[in-house]
Amino acid sequence: MSAEQELESCMRHYKALGQEEGAGSTCQVLLLVLEKLKQFAGGSVKRCREKNLEEAFQQLVLASKGVWELSCEDFLPLLRCVLACQMETAGSSTFHRLEKIVAKLSEGNNGSLVTEQLNRCMASLAEDEEAMPPRSLQTVCMFVEGSVSGRCYWKNNLETLLRCIAATFDVIMQDQVAGNEEWRYITVKVCLQLFKWMPLEILPLAWEGTENSKTLQRILSSLLQSIVGKETCKDTRLLAATAVSMLVNTAPEPQRGAMAVLGLYQLLDLGGCSVAQRQDAKAAGHQGECWFGTLRVPRTPWSPDGLERVVLTRGLLACCKKEVLSCRLDDTTQEACLLLDVLFPALLVLMEEPDYYCFQVFSLWLRRVRESLEEIWEGQRSRVLADQSRLLERLTQFLWNNAESPVEGVSDFIHSSFQLLLEIYSLECDRFVDPERPLYGQFLQRVILMPWQARARYFPLISVLPYLGPEKVLDAYKDLPQHLLNCLSTNHLCPVASDLYKTILRLQRRVWAGRREQVPEEELAREWGRCWLGVLSRALTSPSPSLQSNASNYLLGWTLQIFPASYSLLDESFRSREPSQLRAWVALLNAQRTISGAFPSNAETLERLPSCLFSKEENVRMAALSLLCSAPRTNQALSETEAQLLKEALPLSLNCDSSSFRQHLQTMVKKALVRLRDSSLALLRKQESDKKERCGGKDPETALGQAVDFVEWLLQLCISSLTSGSNFQRRKTALLLLAAIMETCTDTWSPERKKGQPPRNMAALLSWARSKGCWDFFSRNNTLALLSCLQDSTNEIRELASELLVRYFPPAFPESIAVALFELAQEAMCSPRVPEAEAGAVLMKAVLQKTDSLALKRMLPGAKEDLYQAFLKHLLGVLQTHFARAVHNLLLAAHTSPIHGVISALRQCLLEVPEVSASMLKPEQAESWQLFLSGLVSTVRDVSNLLLGVLQSKRPLSLDQQAAAPSFADMGNAISFLIHVGKDPGLPNEDDSVLLSEEHSLILTCCWVSVKEIGLLLGGLAEKILPLAPPAGCLLPLPVVKMATEVFQEILLTCRHWGAVEGCSLGFTKFCATLLSHPDPELQDIPRKALEQGLALLSSPRNCSITRRAAGFPMLFLCIVVGEDPSKTRPLLAKCIQRLLALAGEPLPGDWDQTVDLPQVSALHVLQTLVRGSGLGTALNQYITPMVVLFLEALRSPSWAMRNAAIQLFGALSVRLLGRTQSWDDGCDQDGVSPEALFSRYPQLNSILLKELATAAEESTGPQKGRFRLCPSLYAILTFLAKLQPGGTDTWNSDTNACFLEPLVQLSGNPIHAVRMMAAKALVPLVPATEYGGVLFRLASGLPLPGDELCHNALHGRLLQLQGLLAQALNANCLPPDVLLSIAGQLEDRLWLLTPTQPCPLVRTAYLQAVSLLTGSCSQDFEQRVREVVSSNLANSETLVKPGASQVQIGSATFCQQAACFLCHEAARSGAPERIGEVCLLLQRGNIDVQVAILTWVIEKEEENCLDSSKELQIVLLEKLGQMLKGGATNVLLKLYLEACVHLCSKLSFRSPASSHELQGAVLAEIKRGLLSMVGNDDLSPELLGHALCLIPLLLTPSTEDYPLLEEWCAAIDQCSDPLSSEVLRMAVAKSLRTSGADVLWRAKESSSSSLRALAVRLVGVAVRLLQDEDQQVRHEASIFASLVAQRRQVASGLPPQSGCILLQSNKGLVLLLQCLLEKFGDCPEAFATLVCHLPSTDLGDALTELEAKGVVSLYKEDEPNVYAEPVILSQTLLPFLLQLLGRASTSLKLWVPMQHWLKATGPGVFSSLHRCRLWWSQADSASLRLKALGCPKVHVAIAALLVKAVLVANMLEVLEKTSHPNVEGIDFTAQKLRCMALSTQKLLTQHGMTLAINLETGQESF
Repeated sequence: MSAEQELESCMRHYKALGQEEGAGSTCQVLLLVLEKLKQFAGGSVKRCREKNLEEAFQQLVLASKGVWELSCEDFLPLLRCVLACQMETAGSSTFHRLEKIVAKLSEGNNGSLVTEQLNRCMASLAEDEEAMPPRSLQTVCMFVEGSVSGRCYWKNNLETLLRCIAATFDVIMQDQVAGNEEWRYITVKVCLQLFKWMPLEILPLAWEGTENSKTLQRILSSLLQSIVGKETCKDTRLLAATAVSMLVNTAPEPQRGAMAVLGLYQLLDLGGCSVAQRQDAKAAGHQGECWFGTLRVPRTPWSPDGLERVVLTRGLLACCKKEVLSCRLDDTTQEACLLLDVLFPALLVLMEEPDYYCFQVFSLWLRRVRESLEEIWEGQRSRVLADQSRLLERLTQFLWNNAESPVEGVSDFIHSSFQLLLEIYSLECDRFVDPERPLYGQFLQRVILMPWQARARYFPLISVLPYLGPEKVLDAYKDLPQHLLNCLSTNHLCPVASDLYKTILRLQRRVWAGRREQVPEEELAREWGRCWLGVLSRALTSPSPSLQSNASNYLLGWTLQIFPASYSLLDESFRSREPSQLRAWVALLNAQRTISGAFPSNAETLERLPSCLFSKEENVRMAALSLLCSAPRTNQALSETEAQLLKEALPLSLNCDSSSFRQHLQTMVKKALVRLRDSSLALLRKQESDKKERCGGKDPETALGQAVDFVEWLLQLCISSLTSGSNFQRRKTALLLLAAIMETCTDTWSPERKKGQPPRNMAALLSWARSKGCWDFFSRNNTLALLSCLQDSTNEIRELASELLVRYFPPAFPESIAVALFELAQEAMCSPRVPEAEAGAVLMKAVLQKTDSLALKRMLPGAKEDLYQAFLKHLLGVLQTHFARAVHNLLLAAHTSPIHGVISALRQCLLEVPEVSASMLKPEQAESWQLFLSGLVSTVRDVSNLLLGVLQSKRPLSLDQQAAAPSFADMGNAISFLIHVGKDPGLPNEDDSVLLSEEHSLILTCCWVSVKEIGLLLGGLAEKILPLAPPAGCLLPLPVVKMATEVFQEILLTCRHWGAVEGCSLGFTKFCATLLSHPDPELQDIPRKALEQGLALLSSPRNCSITRRAAGFPMLFLCIVVGEDPSKTRPLLAKCIQRLLALAGEPLPGDWDQTVDLPQVSALHVLQTLVRGSGLGTALNQYITPMVVLFLEALRSPSWAMRNAAIQLFGALSVRLLGRTQSWDDGCDQDGVSPEALFSRYPQLNSILLKELATAAEESTGPQKGRFRLCPSLYAILTFLAKLQPGGTDTWNSDTNACFLEPLVQLSGNPIHAVRMMAAKALVPLVPATEYGGVLFRLASGLPLPGDELCHNALHGRLLQLQGLLAQALNANCLPPDVLLSIAGQLEDRLWLLTPTQPCPLVRTAYLQAVSLLTGSCSQDFEQRVREVVSSNLANSETLVKPGASQVQIGSATFCQQAACFLCHEAARSGAPERIGEVCLLLQRGNIDVQVAILTWVIEKEEENCLDSSKELQIVLLEKLGQMLKGGATNVLLKLYLEACVHLCSKLSFRSPASSHELQGAVLAEIKRGLLSMVGNDDLSPELLGHALCLIPLLLTPSTEDYPLLEEWCAAIDQCSDPLSSEVLRMAVAKSLRTSGADVLWRAKESSSSSLRALAVRLVGVAVRLLQDEDQQVRHEASIFASLVAQRRQVASGLPPQSGCILLQSNKGLVLLLQCLLEKFGDCPEAFATLVCHLPSTDLGDALTELEAKGVVSLYKEDEPNVYAEPVILSQTLLPFLLQLLGRASTSLKLWVPMQHWLKATGPGVFSSLHRCRLWWSQADSASLRLKALGCPKVHVAIAALLVKAVLVANMLEVLEKTSHPNVEGIDFTAQKLRCMALSTQKLLTQHGMTLAINLETGQESF
């Protein structure tokens, strides 16, 4: 019987037994055990099944005594149940749990009974000479491996089992089909387990010869066939090799095992030639066979593919005994062993084409050599790795060449191989007394010469450090600390940098601590500080976020662990208030807390920590939050300080822009919640154990209450942030935090997760919290809040909310909500707006998942069958209705009943609802599901045909016609015809519009989005249904699958919309992958046929384009080949690429036409798509070289289309060969690999590229006779070589790089400028670091002396190469000073190249660039001469030319700019006044090019060069600006002058340089007026206006004369800060505020001028608007202004001034700015108007009217001018400040007047709006409308504004009532009546899910 049947029978037995007296309690427990076993047997989720078994075992332990007392008859049913479950178990973890239960049952007197029953079960698995099914083999394998009793049985019945295994192999070998692969794998696995666990039983069969040896011989032959068989999958071949290795281990003597291996290598010819070639035929006994012990192994026909060598060598190295690998081989004349003389030659063959397994084998070989050294030395009596030996050279060269391998996982093997190699070398040097050990120094020198970017250098460096010592390495490698920091700036180098740093520190501590006994930690820390304090401090305070973060993550922890006393040194280093210092300080606190576990609660830390929590920099805030939330122990409770700081910080962090910040915030809050939960559970356990005991002196009830209250506070904060009035950022963050709450504080068990399950006693904590009225996580309010998120326009919000509802909330919505949600979903699903239709689909899925059967029946009254199927049939009916309407009138259907929303709903309901999948698995439902799915596929096929057909104005009839994708003009005409047919004749035409009309957009959206959804639906259906076991797997019959294939082909061959192609491609990839992995041969054949059709279509002649603009056609091929199993051979990929290469290489026909796609061009486009596809991985590597050859040939084609396609293929190949950019943070060139690594992976590329270069060089330097032959491939090859990373190794004599030098140097004379430039770039990576000096000297000495014959092209190219290589050498810091001097001397001798004697400006420019690099290495006299020549050239740059000659000389402008920059740099470097004066003179008198160069240098380079005497330059700039403002200057030049003036005038951070300038007052006043007039000129560009706005306040002075100008400036920035203004202007306003706003505010505070104070209030209003700006940078600039104001306010309050200003987050800055307004300018009448104008003006009535309107007015909603702004949150923030202003107005008439005006205008309508709101939300029949209102931002904003205004009006009326003021006209209600109305309205809104965090009684925010 099956396990389920045994369980049913057993439960009946024990239920009956329980009725008997005395057995009731035992049977009751056993029934619980059986219930858990039943859940286990019926479950499908691994985690659930394991949990059930664990609980069953616990119950059995409780009943063990009663079980032992049962009779045999009563015990047997339980035993049979457990064994039946064990027999059907496939997973090892569940088997071991069942084995525990069996072992428990064996206790007492039941052991023999258990053994007897187990033997019966085992006997049923194997019948003599019969093939065993996979299930039985799996069971045998599990029992052999994990059951002592089972293993004992099979030892006694081994012969029977072996005969069955042999018979099984015979069946498998006779029927080589894909479905047998799993069968073969499990058969091999059983062999492996037998050889492993039963060596003594196997030994006589294999090595002594018995009557059953022939059975084992058959098995061995089958295993060898599995190893060498190409058709066998890789995993099976690996396992078979391991099994053979285990069989070798059974040999009685090591030599016999070794000889067996030798025989196998000879038989299979696997490369063990050094010994195998010395063996004659006698070693095998017979020609073409070998002996494996007493087993004869004949040679069978096979064709090698290379993998057999890998798997067998790997298996032997991984599993063979050391004695077998290292023993002396018999019958050899030399001392030979397997490791060195058989396996290593095989390894050498593998090393020629290394892959992942080759590196694994290499590492294993070194490991086994290390283990066997003693035995090898005894046999050989000489060193294995002697210095200068060929073996050592080959091993090291292999490691160096492949250390940069991009193959995942290889780096670990390389690292371990370096360590093993050096360890073996060291041990041999010790054994044979070799004190020299030159290998260490060679490794270190080679590492130093490599560029720091090469990851390959760090593995040997880490490996060699223990042998050389840290001091010697640091002395020889001076740049190591800096290179370490460079690595930390590059993410993929961080792990190796961390390992290197850790290794150095541990070695240093060992050295320093070993100098004497008991060295104090402080002294060790000081030693560390001398080496590393500056380096680590520089990294932790770096402006580079990646370097800062990586230093704290990778270095700081090791520092504090190895040198604990270094904390105080680092703490002293980070005392500044700069953001970088704050970040470093918090990182230090975090690292220290991780080690010590204690929260730093000293006063200094608590005073400084809030500055970090509210910092403008996200990384500082995140680090501070991490400090508060994290703790080494999860049950460490949050302190009151931590909780309070979190409550202050979290509300201000919810609307952060950064996605990474949100993710990190969720992680941190989850850690805090886990601490709260675990500490609370610990308190509850403590209460239970001892109610009187107190925890740390605190009442446990109090501590529990604080933890529960914090979670409740966070829950309410999240729910209030989910409202539709919040922006995307706040909603996303709130959902993430809500997910953290649900995950940690509910008892929902998540089976799919291995960790993070709720604790066992979580129910007790939930009960305690709910008894206090908290933690009602699944309340109606919370449900409605999440449902409002399902209506969001973004996928992220919808998906997060849907996941929370499904995973954590109760299984069914209340019926009223479910029905209303169904109505809303149907309405939204039919919207033409894509976001609304997608939201409708998500709502429909939520209805299906969260609605009980009663509610579903109410929604679908006619449903009689399965409700899930009925629901989907309803959706299919809607789809068919919409389709019928589209056939009749597509325009009308696209507007009123589009198709895409319904298809999306069907897709999500079918594929993402588990209950639907469960319904499909029911046998009784199979037929109806098959009919439904067939109808669905047929319908979507008809929809696809319709939509694609109407865009072509025809219906395609064949595949050829389908491939004829319509042109865009054809589609436009077809759509215009549809519009003409479907449009109301009375409406006007809009044919004259240059934009797409609304009708065009409707039809296109309907077509393309529907097509995309069809592709996703069909692909998901195949992936979901076809792998299911029958009958569910038969729900999609073969004709239906073929129909779906035709739909995919039609879409991909005719579609021109990339979005639709992308969606369809995702679906088709899933579709093909499912079919190719299916056991049915007919289904497997469908992708192959589709590929054949595509290839046939590709090569057929045609008269139209199918690839030039049809994105889908190449994707057809990619989807098919990506679907192949990557672990097997890829026959479709091989066939596809071979056909494409052949087709693309065919010559063009004589009558080829440029207007249509040629088959050759199409093939190139498809190849490009395959190369770019990420799904193929390394499978394409073998085809790279042929594709490079093809690309080079295609570039020579006369067809432009061929050349264009070839260039695109080249781009894709470059990315695949060189890799994408791996780091962008520091701007370093991190992409590419070294030449050595590239050419070692693709050896043939070297000769291919070199041949092309040599040919091009010969043609460009040969006799031209007035003509020049172009080499089409030259520039592409040079570009490719230029992208390589400098190798830097000492392999110059290997000809890898040297062969490229000559042709590249020859190409320096190419007549094409771009070729010379690229040749110079290509030369750099191809010159090893050891040869930099020699090549540079050769290039410099080759420059012509005065009077020499010269060629300008060659001279220019030589200088470019010199400059490029010199820059790289200086950057790598690998040129000795004497070499630099010699190069500089050569350039000094050729100064004439800079003089007018040499007339070419390009040559002068290149020479000057090279000389600029050597500044400081040349003599002062030479530098002076260069400056004089440059100045002279600039002075004579505009000399008159002869009449009739051209005044334009190519390169003259470039030279002028380079010369000007050179002089600027020299002026900054020397700081001499005369140099500065020279620059100023050039600025005044130089030509336009010179001025542009100087201004650009000032803007971009002045700050880093620190031009001290900038005041003189500033004056000159302002004078020139004054001249520019008068007219005559171009806008470009004016912009540069403005930008340079702003840069210099605001150079000192946060200090307005508005002091008196050394200009005449009239000149300065004229400049100010000119700038203000510019601001008022709407004809100027925003960039010009922005710079003018920034410069104006820098020139204004505190004098009263400038007050009018200040007011004009204030009015201008007020106008420009509007959200409708351009981003550039808003940024300029923010910068202007930052530079001067704080000064204006503080002058106004001290002034009695009412106009100045009003101006200050206006500035605050501008800042409030900018702090809500859509652009993050604008907000940051405005927050700096708020930070400066806060700093001034702090100083004014009497607090001591701090060094630097803490830059605040924008939200915190807003609050502090409002506080400052209230404190300093609260008596200004303008204050109230300034704040109240920020309240939203949205009318609730208009919003509700718009909501109630049926249908969609337009396809797209009108964009909000500021999508980041949150009027609701701002209103809640402003309300307390407005109320405080109102409180002051009661005693001040001037404050009351503006408030009274506002009351008269606003007050009368408030009460009526509240009344209408109550009536609207009280309607009984508008449930779906209320749900829709929850998702409407306008309604939420209007309600929030209404409630805030109600509070203000009520408070104003109270003031009037108290002061007996007359009633305001139009207001006929009292304050009390209004307040009651507002409170009741808010209560009603809350009941319906409209939550607002406003306390109407106090006017304060709830949070």
